[in-house]
Amino acid sequence: VVQEAAKVAAEVVVFQRTPCLPLPMQQRKLDVATQDKMKADYPRRYAVREKTFGGFDFDFYPKSALEVSAIERREIYQSLWDKGGFHYWLGTFNDVFYNLEANATSYEFWRSKTLPRIKNPANAAILAPERAPYPYGTKRPSLENGYFEVFDQDNVSLVDLSATPIERISPTGVVTREREFAVDILVLATGFDAVTGGILAIDITGVGGAKLKDRWSDGIKANLGLTSAGFPNMLFVYGPHSPSGFLNGPSAAELQGDVLIQLFEHMQRNGYSRIESLPEADEAWSQHISDLIGMTLFPLANSWYMGDNIPGKKRESLNYPGGLPLYLQKCEESARNGYEGFVLTR
Repeated sequence: VVQEAAKVAAEVVVFQRTPCLPLPMQQRKLDVATQDKMKADYPRRYAVREKTFGGFDFDFYPKSALEVSAIERREIYQSLWDKGGFHYWLGTFNDVFYNLEANATSYEFWRSKTLPRIKNPANAAILAPERAPYPYGTKRPSLENGYFEVFDQDNVSLVDLSATPIERISPTGVVTREREFAVDILVLATGFDAVTGGILAIDITGVGGAKLKDRWSDGIKANLGLTSAGFPNMLFVYGPHSPSGFLNGPSAAELQGDVLIQLFEHMQRNGYSRIESLPEADEAWSQHISDLIGMTLFPLANSWYMGDNIPGKKRESLNYPGGLPLYLQKCEESARNGYEGFVLTR
């Protein structure tokens, strides 16, 4: 919104609650020869997706950020940076999301690439502060194309809400502790009720009149991120407690869809017409996710990954943080053991 509005609006005021630490998309035009070369490699790239953490055609670098020299570390970071997109996020060293010291090297490099793009020192201190506002990558990195440059335009101003918080919204604008900003359009980019919001907005009723919103009132209960006890034959993909938010979306939906096809074929062969997860399996899956996320740095950031942007929402990992290969392994283990954790009936 910021980088596009800055191209056409007479004035843009950015009220920053928390610094955004985006990654450059590094977009470029592709000629036909380049496209043909990429397409020839599609079968291999598609096949490798289920073997990578994020369902992409690349994976974490198989070394610690702390076991290589400073020169080698910078070369690897530069290589990932040049590739653009999420490479710097999900192709990074394998301990960046587990070790604060390793994570600090990631933020340091990000900041070294970002500061030269911001001419105004006051803006630079707010947009790319000396101390990381949260462990790098534990909030979803936005992908940008000229984001930081717009803050040096005469029509763009930046307000640091940590220093001058918003007190109220008036009929004509935004009132901070220092002044009122008159606005024609106010964009509230505070985030969605991610992962569970859309499902719980539907009045889903299960066995005995039970409501899903009540069942999940104190947190998600969904074995393998597929279904919830008390709601037979309600199966979902790319949903709560599946790897969804940490994955390439099409890969997540496709490969989880394959899991369900395998289930349906099993039910059809054996004459089953009803499947429901067990309450204890739901709880065990939730605990498994809690254990996994607790080993990472993600709980140190207030993010939609943890449900922090929705007042009253339980703080928990909304997605499965173990990566796609481990998730598929867990699904296969359940299937191999006669769909352990579920009750199948005729």
